[in-house]
Formats: sequence, structure tokens, C-alpha cells
Amino acid sequence: MRTLSGTDRRQIGVQSVEIAARLLKTLAQLGGPQTLKDFSAAAGLSPAKAHRYLVSLIREGLIEQSSIDGRYDFGGAAREIGRAAINRLDIMRIGAPLLVDLRNVLQQTVFLGVWGNDGPTVLYWLDVPRPVSVIIRPGSILPLLTSALGLVCAAYLPPDLTKKRITKEIAEHKRSGLDFPVKSEAEAARKLADVRARGFSLVRGDLIRGIDAMAVPVLDFKKDLVAVLAAVGPSKSIDVSGKGKSVRELKLAAKKFVSQIG
Repeated sequence: MRTLSGTDRRQIGVQSVEIAARLLKTLAQLGGPQTLKDFSAAAGLSPAKAHRYLVSLIREGLIEQSSIDGRYDFGGAAREIGRAAINRLDIMRIGAPLLVDLRNVLQQTVFLGVWGNDGPTVLYWLDVPRPVSVIIRPGSILPLLTSALGLVCAAYLPPDLTKKRITKEIAEHKRSGLDFPVKSEAEAARKLADVRARGFSLVRGDLIRGIDAMAVPVLDFKKDLVAVLAAVGPSKSIDVSGKGKSVRELKLAAKKFVSQIG
């Protein structure tokens, strides 16, 4: 009996699985639902052969066929797989090198944030040596209305995710008697609209006295919020102007982030 080499073993596969995968990848590259004729031609298969595979893919929920015009498109199982792949996207793998570059260019503390189960969450943080450091550790949960991270989350996430938290923060600050930059839900709505219009958020000592911060959204191809990039520094040292270096570099990093998401 012939012993298979490592190369031979790597080459062994299941041809039917590879053909089914070819059909799925072909559909992903095509612009919407397809007729059997066009679909099979694009995949390099005969209509009869493609149809046999499509029957199995339909049974597994990966493909569905319209009852109206007979065209083929992705089924519920395929969409579920796609969502899982997006959710497992390695945000840290993409974001960490971008933060290193940002920190080096701006010479300011920078961080990467996401919307977590408990709200705006710091995922990764890079500080710069200075007499007084800004200490916000990974895993820190920041407020919505007084942090640059929170404002971006509130501005770009669906309102049903943030509305209750916004109402709660306003009520808590009213009870505290302390000065608060947002005193009503109407003011919050105007502030968040301004964040979307400018494409970045800005807080000036709202969360920590003497510390300013700016943040920009990382939006995927559907304009959904994937992550937030932010720069933080003492009020006298960080450029927080609307056309300044900080916001330019943050937006450039966000573009690079999106290009690596695909």
C-alpha cells in the first residue's frame, strides 16, 4: 500500500464541497439574485450540474429560490454565517498597529473603543510619557454624554440602544446639582446631530478636568459602527480644532481601519 506524503494529504479534499463553495463565492461576487443560467455560467458549471448543488444548498438554508421569479440568492443560514464572521472580526488585530502609528504621530494618548454590553467600552489604550498621565484602563466603561467615545457611540448607534442611558445620565446629573453640558434630551439630540455632521466628537474637560478628547467613528460598508478611535491629552497640548492635526490623523486612521475590514 502506498504511503501518502504530507503534500498528498494536504491535497485530498471533497470535490463536491469545493464546488458548493464555488457557487457561494460566485453568488457573493454577483450583483443580487441570479437566474440559473447566469449563475451557473458565472460559476463555470453546466445548468444541470449547478442545479443539483443548489438543491442541496437550499435544503441547508445557504441558498434560497424566489417563488416569484425563480432567482437564487443567499438564504438565512448564509446570512447567519456572515453575521457571525463579522462579529468575530479581530478588532484588536487591526486597531492596535493603527493606534501605535497614531500615538507616534500625535504624541498624545490614544485608544480604541467599542460598544459593549455595559456601554461605551475602552478596548485598547496607548499612553505617552508625561508628568501627569491620563489613566483609563482597558475595560473601562465611559459615559455617553461626557466622553468622546460615548458621544460617537450615541451618535452612530441605533437610538433604541442608547436612549434609556441618555435619559438616565441627564437625570443623574440634574440630581447631583453639578454643571452638565447636556441638560435635556433635546440638547442631547442636537449635540449628537452635530457629531454626525462633523464626523467627530469633542469633549473639553467634561469627563476629567483639564483633559480634552476627540473621537471618530469607524463605519463599515453599511455605515454601521464597528469601533471608535480617540485621542486624549491635556487641554494646553492637544489640538482639538475642527481642521487640526488630531482630527485629520484620527479620520485617516479610521479610513485605514475600514480598508482592512473589507
